[in-house]
Amino acid sequence: MIGDRGCHVPLDRTTLRALAGMTDQIGILSIYVTLDPQRRAESAVRPSWEVRLRSRLAEIQEQQKRDGPREHTAGLRARLEALRLDLERLLDPATPGQGRALFAGVAGGEVHQVSLQIPLVDQVVLAARAQLRPLVTAWSVAGPAGAVAVSADEVRVVDLRFGWTEEVAVIDYVNTVEQRELKGPAAANPAMAQHSAPQQDLFARREEDKLLRFLRTVGPRVAGYAARRDWEHLVVTGEAPLVQAVVDGLPQPWADEVVTLTHPVTTLTRPKLAATVEPALAGARQRRRQGLAQQAREAAMSANTGAFGLGETLDGLQQGRVAHLLLAADGQWSGSRTPDGLLVPDGEVPPGVTAGSMTPEPDLGERMIELAFREGAEVTVLAPPDAAPLAEVDGVGAVLRW
Repeated sequence: MIGDRGCHVPLDRTTLRALAGMTDQIGILSIYVTLDPQRRAESAVRPSWEVRLRSRLAEIQEQQKRDGPREHTAGLRARLEALRLDLERLLDPATPGQGRALFAGVAGGEVHQVSLQIPLVDQVVLAARAQLRPLVTAWSVAGPAGAVAVSADEVRVVDLRFGWTEEVAVIDYVNTVEQRELKGPAAANPAMAQHSAPQQDLFARREEDKLLRFLRTVGPRVAGYAARRDWEHLVVTGEAPLVQAVVDGLPQPWADEVVTLTHPVTTLTRPKLAATVEPALAGARQRRRQGLAQQAREAAMSANTGAFGLGETLDGLQQGRVAHLLLAADGQWSGSRTPDGLLVPDGEVPPGVTAGSMTPEPDLGERMIELAFREGAEVTVLAPPDAAPLAEVDGVGAVLRW
């Protein structure tokens, strides 16, 4: 979630791009903290996450005092005092969320806060731009997805993201038949009794057909929720025939990519539904990450729409060609910036530029994320097994638009 002073909205791609576009004449404070759920009730001592955060803030102030202009030091001190209530809320174990973050310009402007129900990191950075890699990592492993629970009475649509669950819709099945027109004759008519059971079976089959036809009409509605809520994955669970009917009604590409489970769902609460679909959802996310890395590698090897390695990826980003940036979770990349703003890997000097005129850029990972969001690209952070196709080029690549 993100917002200013208590106003929260869901974390989505628009939010990430807005954070990537933050600027400030002194710098952006990016503060991440993870609260330990087991320690929430222990108020007698200052919790460890608060100790670490305040210690790191003190270090940043000392570094700024030592290395920065006097007016910047005074500005940072004043801003931290103004952020006192925001920091207290960020650290408050009574408020929702396990992983939390705060972004604020030192010179002023809005204060943005993010709260997720999954761990983030403990990190405080003062830099020219917001540090977004922890949020992108969270998106890559627990980003927006949908779960659809199908029964003979209703279809429940649930949004799953970052450890939170939200019921999006309940679509009831309303049987419009008021009485059975195909009932068998009364038991007092023995001449007709033999026809009762077949007619009742026929009625049951017709009722089942009506239910399945209704469930096929649900597919487009589910796809609409998926589009509006940026779902990257969709899990449909329930009895097999009912699940298949919903899937049959889904438009492309969901009909091919949806994950299906056959699990009774009538009595499942939202948390239990989330726990039921989570293993299948995690598997789908991993397959997608692995597929993207392999796609980038194969496309680059065939001189097609793929970038393989830091140099090719930086070129693609700066030309606006990247559709999907891929970064290894444990990757670290550094380079330089030319006087006109061009980013290049370490050791490279573009034509017409001298090495002495270039400025070091120690965190190309963040710069690549910033460029990707600026150009409307997606970004995925790859866990070590998923990044294997990019291992020989230090875990960086991209799927290109052209």
